[in-house]
Amino acid sequence: MPPLPGAADPPAGSEEPPPPPELPATPPSWPGTDRLGLGRFGLDRLCLDRLGLTQAIGGLALGLIALFSSYDHLTFAGRNIAIPQQWGIPLIAASVAIVFVDAQLATGSRLRAADEQQSDRDRAEQRENEADRERNRAAEARERQAENLECIRQAAVLSARVQLDPSDTNRVRLQTFLNLLSQTAPVDPDL
Repeated sequence: MPPLPGAADPPAGSEEPPPPPELPATPPSWPGTDRLGLGRFGLDRLCLDRLGLTQAIGGLALGLIALFSSYDHLTFAGRNIAIPQQWGIPLIAASVAIVFVDAQLATGSRLRAADEQQSDRDRAEQRENEADRERNRAAEARERQAENLECIRQAAVLSARVQLDPSDTNRVRLQTFLNLLSQTAPVDPDL
């Protein structure tokens, strides 16, 4: 926004606040919308699963039954409580609305529970994969250790042969073995 004529400049060292973020053109959809293919009826914003939809339809049916049978009294604990007819219709509408809200909350709870179960399964699978990798690393370390022990055993045998029988053949064998070891030995950064 351009500054107004005659308006004072902001004090030195101060910054203007950033512009507010723009709102998206379409509202975000609720999780689990159109699970039942309700979009073609304009009901895709209900976010109900099958059980929630059944509960909402049942509540609507009970509300219609109450509306068309007796909306001028309440029966509670075997006693009839008379209410003005003008109150009956809003009370029935409110109870049907509460049933819809309850169905939606129950659906959300079931969806969250399913998501939590899936994330628990994913975490368990991740722990199992990590345990498999750790077992594989341990097995590889045991194999390397066994190879190193075999090399040490061979060196000890060749060294003993040279000490017991200092012939040229035994010395050549030991020298060849030591050359092979120095060529294939991994470089240790600590040395």
